[in-house]
Amino acid sequence: MFWKGCLLMLLAVAAVHAQQQEPEECRTPPPNWPKKPPQCCDVPFPLEGMKKQFGNCVKQNGGPTSAVPTAKALADARMCLEECVYKGAGLKKQKGLDSGTIGDEFRKTLGNKKEWTAPVDKAIKSCMGAVGKFKVDTQCDSIPLEFSHCVMRELFLNCPSKQWKNTAECNLVKGRMQICPNIPPPPPPAPQQPPPRRA
Repeated sequence: MFWKGCLLMLLAVAAVHAQQQEPEECRTPPPNWPKKPPQCCDVPFPLEGMKKQFGNCVKQNGGPTSAVPTAKALADARMCLEECVYKGAGLKKQKGLDSGTIGDEFRKTLGNKKEWTAPVDKAIKSCMGAVGKFKVDTQCDSIPLEFSHCVMRELFLNCPSKQWKNTAECNLVKGRMQICPNIPPPPPPAPQQPPPRRA
C-alpha cells in the first residue's frame, strides 16, 4: 500500500514536471538502489490535521475515474485527494495555500522538537515560492500535491543530524535525491496492525 502511494506520488509529480528535463541518471535507479525503502529520518509531515482528513478524502474522491487507469487518471486522483486533504485541514484558501495556517499546524505537530524549527521554516518559505510555476491539465488543483512533495523533500534533505540515520542506504538515497528533483523521500513504514484477538 505504501509503495503504491509512493508510485502515485511519482506519477502525479511527473505530470506536473513533465516540462522539465530530467538528468539521464535520474531515469533509472542505480544497481545498488535499496529494494525496500530505508527509514532514514522521522520527518514531521504529513501534519496531524492532514492525517485526520485523509480517510474522509479517500472515501469522498475514490480512485481513478477511467475504467482502465492511465498515468493521467492516477495522477488526477492523487491530486484531487491532496487538494481535498488541504481544504479539509484548513490549509488551502480560495486563491491558494494558507502559509500562516500551515506554519501554525507545523508548530503544533513539532511540539518540543526544536531541532526541526529551522528546517521547517526553510521548507515552508522555499516551497511556497516553488509551487505553481507550471500549468498542468488536471481535474484538481496541483499546488497542494506540489507543496507536499516539496516539503517532504526539503525536510528529508535537511534532516537534523540527531535525527538522521547515517547508513550507506540512507546516504545513497539522499545523494540521488539531491541530483534528481522529482524523487520523493522513502515512504514511512506501514502502521503496525494490532494482533488478532484470541477467542
